[in-house]
Amino acid sequence: MDRRKKRNIWLELSVIGASMAALFLLLYFVMVVSFQNGTVSTSVTMQLAEQIARRIFEHPTADQIETTALMIRYGAHLGLFFVVGFVTTFVSMVVFRGYYRILGVIGAGVACYLLAYYTEYYKQFVEGRHFQMSDAALNWYGCVAGIFCMVGSYFLNRLLVKLS
Repeated sequence: MDRRKKRNIWLELSVIGASMAALFLLLYFVMVVSFQNGTVSTSVTMQLAEQIARRIFEHPTADQIETTALMIRYGAHLGLFFVVGFVTTFVSMVVFRGYYRILGVIGAGVACYLLAYYTEYYKQFVEGRHFQMSDAALNWYGCVAGIFCMVGSYFLNRLLVKLS
């Protein structure tokens, strides 16, 4: 029994370690993307928007390409920070157990809010980039959606375990 318990502790520590490593890798990726030079960021987005617009429209106009670029940018903010919210909440729910899970979820929400706002705030110090409150809001909405999705999947899992 003691050996089995020791093995379960190592398994838990391994899951926590892997989850934390994945979270830090994701946060590093967010920082790298957020602090890209403005010229590089715009160039990549416009190239992608042109390719997508050509697939949607036969002969895309500049306005259609610009609108496609805007939708890509909005989708990138929402999608990337959805993943951040989801993973941060997952890690907090793995680390905090029992009744402390709610504290973990609240902590994940605070961490996501700070990350959502300050990645935008520090863009004003990067050449060619600037702060936009609407982008910070998109970041936060993506995080909230990820948090709700993770918490919802946790409760759905609990319900399914009880029903089986």
